[in-house]
Amino acid sequence: MGRGADASRSFSETPNKDGTASSKKEVEPGIKLWRINGYGAFNDSIKLDTLLDYYHIYNPAFKDAVTVSDVGNYATPYQNNDFFSRKSNVDFYFLRSREAYLLTPQTVQYYNTRTPYTLLDFSQSEHRTRKNETRFNVLHTQNVKPWWNFTFRYDQARSAGQYKNQETKNNFVTLYSSYDKDRLSIHGGFISNSILNNENGGLDKDADLLGEPDTDFLDVNLTSVRSEFGSTYFFTTGEYRLGRFNEIVVETEEESDDEEEEPQTIREFKPFAGISYSFELQKHKKDYIDEEDPTNTFFPDAYYGEDYTKDSIRFFQLRNVIQLKQYENLERKTSFGKRVFLGQEFVKVGSPGEISGNFIPIFGDYSYRTKRYSNVYAGGGIFREAGKFWTWNFDGRIFLIGRNAGQTELNGTISKPLSFFGDSLASFRVKGSIENRVPDYFQEEFYSNRIQWDVDLKMEQRMTVNGTLEIPKRKLELNANYAIVNNFIYNNTEGVPTQFGGQLLVLSAYADKDFNYRNLHFRTRLLWQKPSNGDILHLPDFSGFVSAYYKFVISKVLFTQIGLDVRYNTAYYADAYHPATGFFHLQNETKIGDFPYIDAHANLRLKRTRFFFKMMNIGTSFINKEYYTIPGYPMNRMTFRMGVAWAFYD
Repeated sequence: MGRGADASRSFSETPNKDGTASSKKEVEPGIKLWRINGYGAFNDSIKLDTLLDYYHIYNPAFKDAVTVSDVGNYATPYQNNDFFSRKSNVDFYFLRSREAYLLTPQTVQYYNTRTPYTLLDFSQSEHRTRKNETRFNVLHTQNVKPWWNFTFRYDQARSAGQYKNQETKNNFVTLYSSYDKDRLSIHGGFISNSILNNENGGLDKDADLLGEPDTDFLDVNLTSVRSEFGSTYFFTTGEYRLGRFNEIVVETEEESDDEEEEPQTIREFKPFAGISYSFELQKHKKDYIDEEDPTNTFFPDAYYGEDYTKDSIRFFQLRNVIQLKQYENLERKTSFGKRVFLGQEFVKVGSPGEISGNFIPIFGDYSYRTKRYSNVYAGGGIFREAGKFWTWNFDGRIFLIGRNAGQTELNGTISKPLSFFGDSLASFRVKGSIENRVPDYFQEEFYSNRIQWDVDLKMEQRMTVNGTLEIPKRKLELNANYAIVNNFIYNNTEGVPTQFGGQLLVLSAYADKDFNYRNLHFRTRLLWQKPSNGDILHLPDFSGFVSAYYKFVISKVLFTQIGLDVRYNTAYYADAYHPATGFFHLQNETKIGDFPYIDAHANLRLKRTRFFFKMMNIGTSFINKEYYTIPGYPMNRMTFRMGVAWAFYD
């Protein structure tokens, strides 16, 4: 973890037409990116994605996943098939199955640019008007001072889907800023997310997926149901640092005619402590609108009557955290950083309530239930980020007062640089966590027209250990995970949260290796996982992602990549999907898997412009398999996709 902001500038002289040097200075493009975490304690540097590799994988749910279970098309609920990749950072419970399509304060990327930077990203399916799927994203970031940046981002996506009542709309807009100079650092902004998913309940049980060539003639279970989401974040984190200025001598690179030139000095601020404040306000809503014909028997229950059409759920959270931090002294080998923090959060939730007496809610006029609660928590950590021998970070948090009183979270990471197989950048990393978590409010209590529950759940206790070996020179990563879970919470076959009273063990092993010979690449990502109790947790035993591609250059300027991607997982009882909640839940009737999902692609780059052309799921044209991703929800049939991204540095 290092500071991503870099306020330094590079200049070059612009020559005049006669070849003589001009006094005008030209700023060379340069961009630094980072995310903040630990309530502003750390800035984690990240790289700007300008690579041609995997540019064609545009769906964020699939970006870093081996295989995924989803509802079929872009921006619909999904579930990563890797058990150890299912941890969510979204506080609103009903949005967690759509997290990849949201922007939250935790996923914001901050920029520091020498010149203005704009990125336009567009992709389109083969049909412009029929069964269309379109994405258009805009990013503009610009510094007004070397230490002060503003960033605007707008993403929108729309997918009609290949099957009936499958339309989705997804967009977000954000404006945020970062200020980082000497004693003061401030990050903040706002985010607005909007999602609309039509819910078709999957294909009718009598639908002939293989025999019917036109998806318009395949019946679905629901035709007049949709889920609408809206969320807003306001967030800021500020730190005031204590420290001193040091004068550093800088050698000039330009030659001078003078015999002697006085050395230049700059003042560099070196902090030794800081006090920070973090504020976050978030508001979420979900409206589940059911205007289905009363004769439809897809849902077994209608607790509020068939004339009831709308469930409204609200979530409001206000969070404040104050933190003290002591920086590590890079000049001392035994020095390490320390931090302590105190946080408070206020939460208000609203949802349909119970039916009391003879009151029967109809036409959306129901007994609305509002619940308020708050929490106070404290925590701290120690860390060493700059050590050449090893780096480490340990932190913890305990809830002292409120609904979640007693909840504890302990996390630790140790990273050891290695010289392995001739690679001085190799490293071995061990991560671990011990968590004693209170169930989410909506896991214990929820009332709606189609499904209800009121259950008493205990704290879920989870211990996780991870070991990772990375050898960048060999393009190799090996990973192993082990988890022990007591009181495991899952959704049973009816979609209701349930708790397993015993102990659940989960073990996984992962390998990522890029084999290449000259311009030919063959990247393999393999995942094996096994739970100790297959009755409460269904996972594919084996999953794989293989990408084979060939790189070459046309006319010395057009960088080209042509290849195939294949995803595969063994057959297993993939979780079913409940339209009224948006959650995945157990089912024991239908196995899904044991077929390849194949994409053919061509990626091209001309200067700062990237293109991709992609034929998706080509296996449906010659493999006689029902391409379901979960029971009732088939994947899109073979379709063409293209996209382009333009980058501007001025």
